[in-house]
Amino acid sequence: MDIRGNAARVRAIGITQRATPLAAAWTGDLRVRFTDFQVNEITPDGKVVHLRSIGLGGQEEKQASSSEDVKPAHPQDDKNQNGGGPVNEEPQATPAEKDQGQESAQGPQGEGGLEVSPEDIASLTALGGSQFAHDIVEMYKTSGDPEALKKKAVAASSDDRQKRGQLHHEVRRIFNSKIETSTDDSGAVVATLAARRGGRQRGGRGGGGGRNRQREEKPAGDYVHFTLYKDNRDTLDAVNQVARMLRVKPQSIGYSGTKDRRASTVQRCSVRYIRPRNLAGINGKLRGVVTGDYEYAQEPIRLGQLQGNEFVITLKNCKLLGEANSKPLEERVEILRQNAQSAMDHLSDHGWINYFGHQRFGTHEIGTHEVGKLILGEKYEDAVKAILHYDPKIAEKGEKGDLPQELSFRDEILRHQACMLFVTDKDHARAEEIIPRRFGAESSILRHLNRAGAQSRKDFVGALIHITRGLRSMYLHAYQSYVWNNVASRRWGLHGEKVIKGDLILVEASDTTNAEPEQDQDGDEVINPNDEEGYAKVHARALTEEEASSGQYSIRDIVLPTPGYEVIYPDNDIGAFYAEFMARPENGGLDPDKMRRIRREFSLPGRYRRLMNRFLGTPSVEVKTYVDDTEQMHPTDLDLIRAAGSGKGKRARESSGAACDEPAGKKFKGDGDENGSVVEKDEAEAAPSKEPEEKKTVGETEKKIAAVVRFQLGSSAYATVTLRELMGDPPESNTSEQT
Repeated sequence: MDIRGNAARVRAIGITQRATPLAAAWTGDLRVRFTDFQVNEITPDGKVVHLRSIGLGGQEEKQASSSEDVKPAHPQDDKNQNGGGPVNEEPQATPAEKDQGQESAQGPQGEGGLEVSPEDIASLTALGGSQFAHDIVEMYKTSGDPEALKKKAVAASSDDRQKRGQLHHEVRRIFNSKIETSTDDSGAVVATLAARRGGRQRGGRGGGGGRNRQREEKPAGDYVHFTLYKDNRDTLDAVNQVARMLRVKPQSIGYSGTKDRRASTVQRCSVRYIRPRNLAGINGKLRGVVTGDYEYAQEPIRLGQLQGNEFVITLKNCKLLGEANSKPLEERVEILRQNAQSAMDHLSDHGWINYFGHQRFGTHEIGTHEVGKLILGEKYEDAVKAILHYDPKIAEKGEKGDLPQELSFRDEILRHQACMLFVTDKDHARAEEIIPRRFGAESSILRHLNRAGAQSRKDFVGALIHITRGLRSMYLHAYQSYVWNNVASRRWGLHGEKVIKGDLILVEASDTTNAEPEQDQDGDEVINPNDEEGYAKVHARALTEEEASSGQYSIRDIVLPTPGYEVIYPDNDIGAFYAEFMARPENGGLDPDKMRRIRREFSLPGRYRRLMNRFLGTPSVEVKTYVDDTEQMHPTDLDLIRAAGSGKGKRARESSGAACDEPAGKKFKGDGDENGSVVEKDEAEAAPSKEPEEKKTVGETEKKIAAVVRFQLGSSAYATVTLRELMGDPPESNTSEQT
């Protein structure tokens, strides 16, 4: 995806100005692989969080895991699951079952109680044939029988290396690496049960699990802090997976902020009344998620407890715009290097406009700010319909059963299908049944509107209030962000870096009890003006003519408010623009001075946000050539652990900023073990065939250019906004408004 390919959409959310001069704009593809976008959290004390070890990091013999380990260490956390109401507690295991450990839970479904879903069987059939799917499932069901070790399942022979690689990957995923695969001379994939290692049977007797648990040190706190690494998963999905495996409520897992989905990200989390071995024991059952680096603590990790994030972003297929792109490769590389470095230096010295990025406004056809506008305009039925908006063509695929194997794509189709079934009154009950639970707002609305049948289907206000507070606030905050972006563009377009009369600055910290940045529920840094939820009031004031011209203040001191009843607006033409812009019919016909609503849930106090942003540390940009778009130009933390010792916790670099020992361009791959999981990769990263690749000479025309950019941002900044400043605008967005 070209980061600037959505130029029209960027302009539609108010981003029209740039503060960074460029000799020539350039373009590049963002997230060709999700591992091209890496995010590592920065703790409040300024340390970059890295995954140092997976699972117990070499302590497996001392603290063996079992099915019993995933039960909460405190009975209070076993009363509710997944944020729902009361549920029946798990029945206590009999003494015989405890002695048998996990083996007692196998039954006909295979080791660990894993059930092979119809979707997984369909995947195995499509890749290896129906006989292979039947044989491998039967082999797994009888895995407790010693004779099963002699069995094997053989897939149909195939010359398609990518298909074979995908089959290797699917077998590892479906059976949690309990079944091994290899490719024979005929090109057929052969599957056999993995042999148990060193007599370490799971459960109380095989590896000393019960006895070793008695020797475990007394916890140093009620909470365990751990590092969460995730690939191609959003934070809520990862947290829900961990919570489900631990059998605790998702709300009991603390984290300081959400991270990108299409990325490889690392962050610290916390959970109460759970021991490290419990977390280590679930690693092999998680999809796209790994935990490690456990540590006891007295306090949980809370939202906002971070300084920011470090980004390492690889932009591939980089091209200069204009005639420069026709120059020889070496010249293009040098021009791009000089151009990018010059822009990066300017960003470091001067900063850039602190826009809210497009992630703030959602990924559906109707943006989250559009929903927020309808709620603030008290058009509740229209707001509900906007949330349930669907594409008829996509919904039709769901009706025909045309569902892809990739879970996220399948969920997206099911969402459109469910919304269609409900909005058209075709089948309300089925709509509620098939809506994927990760679509929290849609799920909440359908459940509420179906609660009392036809009588409740007009309770649109209740449906909106039934959405969780965080999701509901997202719509309102998105509208505020939309207004802020447009005002910031107007402010920069008219006055640039010049400080003018009426600009707002924060009062000195000594004049108020707290003038420090806080975070809203979306993880964005703001200055909170009200005293709700324990926040102290923060004040702003307008500059006089004398103060504005004195040179005492710079553009970096200026703040702009998001609309609300507790903020003041600039005392100049920018303040007047708030009223004029929000009053437009297409923007809701709203009044910035009237942001209270009868329903407190829909009232907005407003907050202040700095007009300009800056890097936390020294950024860097490296321009290099490559050949294959699937090449990993910069290793992830998981790549480094696997390269250094198959998940045993050794690292290939001394610190987070040091260079990796692995050569650039290596396609990092690794196999999971009992302490880690095989993290899902893109289809292009399917398990490699052992057949040697044909060598070929790479000519200049086959080489491409990549830029690897590293920078640290505060929690209020958006990486895509920063990249836009670094790269420039595409020709079609160079309007007269831009500097």
